[in-house]
Amino acid sequence: MHTMSSFSLPMVEVGSLSATRSILSFRLDSQPATLSRSAWRLRRRKGVEIISLCFQADLQHHQQHHHHPLTFAAARRGASIVAWALKTREPVTNNNNKRWICTVASPPMSDVETSQESEESLVENAEARDSFVWKSNWYPVCPEIDMDKAVPHGFQILGRKVVIWYDKQLSKWQTFVDMCPHRLAPLSEGRIDEQGCLQCCYHGWSFNGDGSCARIPQARPEGPEAKAAGNKMAHCISFPTVVKQGILFIWPDEYGQELADKTLPPITPGIDEPGWCAVATFRDVDYGFDTLVENLVDPSHIPVAHHNVNGGILGKRDNAAPIALELKSMNARGFVGEWKKPWGGTSEHTYEAPSRFTYMFPFKGIKGASGCATTYATPICPSSVLDCDCSCAAPGKSRIIVVNARNALLAFSSGPHWWQLFPRWLDHQMMLNLLDGDLALLHFQEQNLTQVTGGSPDKWSKAVFIPTAADRYVAGFRQWLNRYGGKMVQWTAGVNPSLPPRITKKEDLLDRYNKASHTEKCIACRNALKNFKFARTAFIILAAVLTGVAVLLPQSPSRYAAVGIAAVCALLAWRLVDWIQMFTYKGWDHARLP
Repeated sequence: MHTMSSFSLPMVEVGSLSATRSILSFRLDSQPATLSRSAWRLRRRKGVEIISLCFQADLQHHQQHHHHPLTFAAARRGASIVAWALKTREPVTNNNNKRWICTVASPPMSDVETSQESEESLVENAEARDSFVWKSNWYPVCPEIDMDKAVPHGFQILGRKVVIWYDKQLSKWQTFVDMCPHRLAPLSEGRIDEQGCLQCCYHGWSFNGDGSCARIPQARPEGPEAKAAGNKMAHCISFPTVVKQGILFIWPDEYGQELADKTLPPITPGIDEPGWCAVATFRDVDYGFDTLVENLVDPSHIPVAHHNVNGGILGKRDNAAPIALELKSMNARGFVGEWKKPWGGTSEHTYEAPSRFTYMFPFKGIKGASGCATTYATPICPSSVLDCDCSCAAPGKSRIIVVNARNALLAFSSGPHWWQLFPRWLDHQMMLNLLDGDLALLHFQEQNLTQVTGGSPDKWSKAVFIPTAADRYVAGFRQWLNRYGGKMVQWTAGVNPSLPPRITKKEDLLDRYNKASHTEKCIACRNALKNFKFARTAFIILAAVLTGVAVLLPQSPSRYAAVGIAAVCALLAWRLVDWIQMFTYKGWDHARLP
């Protein structure tokens, strides 16, 4: 094949080709914030290569047939490619400037023949770089330490029902579709049998960690029924499952084991190194995945929405101030941003799609000390989760997992060492205090947004007003969602994408125990609650006994001592009421906070 330079083209044709390349280059040179410079140069080069290949094919064909190099057919093909390159893009506005979301896709088949294999492969590669498949990712479920290995746990991910259980034979967690292959009963209602297999409690079928059927009690030991357990129809559908940095992750695609093995879960770099301490907790919240991620990537709301929480360690309303956020890069895997602090220095923030957002920050006044806060967002169903009623799977419910890590002041963090002062349940309750601050706000905000936009994600940028740099990450996430994420979570087929009804009672939204929000499924908090209840009962009984003894004793120091101890026990029992209440419901009223 001749190259383009081997033809002697009239000036007008050369100008036409130059104009074609210039028009495409004008669009391709407008580098959006969604791509790094190197990635954008690669896309521009591929676009130009596609045009070159098409023109070369036509020029060679017409030269062989003694036609003028640039005939109507060549012009028609060039025009169609230019039209493809200039097709409408959807703008996403951050109120400071407009950034274009550009999609690289193949030209319309009706206008351009695709006989050139190289052209097809270029387009396919460009599409692959821009794609994001929701089910082909690791999703965090829960801190492993808070999951009971003695029982199976029901869960939903992307609207798909699964059961998670601990395989004692292989010493690892397993995840199956939450249906017994026999009669489709939920395996999450089953048990771990004496052999360490997952047993369905309807007919007693048991399953190994790889999903194979270990035992069918009703099958005869000889004849065709003896082979029933080995039939593939008796196997459970399983999903890749792994534990990293103490968090259990699942990959919700039964055909994705090979890809899952090659993909690292979205963990926080560096926090599992010596000298670091990390504490993780979780909570289920009554608002959707996109609302949750918006909140997690928004540092400007913290001093206001979480005013004076836990003694004001995160700030107070008066601390609200301009925040200089800047997006550094974005691609299908998320974005990286930077926060330039007014007192000097910067903090780097990473959103790793679809679930992880990490703040890295230095400790002021402590040389070499640093910390990070990683938050995970997992889209689940709008009913309770672990051991959930999964009959109403839809958006409107999410799980947040928070991992706080640092390499300084380790004594003021919970951990395995005797000198680490904070019990884990206290870390959890302090984090729940934080989440109470905006939980109701975000539920009502999501409902309002749906009402204003009619549930259309395309109208988000027109429904909100975000004039400051403090909202750069929020706009960046919405840009990523529209550009790479298909504009919304890709739920399992059959899931209704509309939101569930508004929850009007704040007591229901801020409940920490029921609906498996936290306490019921957290081993540390559940045991702490049980111990506090036991202690309160013991103090009440002890106060009553000492009061009776004091009545029987004559006037003496012993009598006064008994009365004094009884009074202390009664006071402690009274004070424990507030601590017990903390595990179930605490409440949050911004209007009454000083």
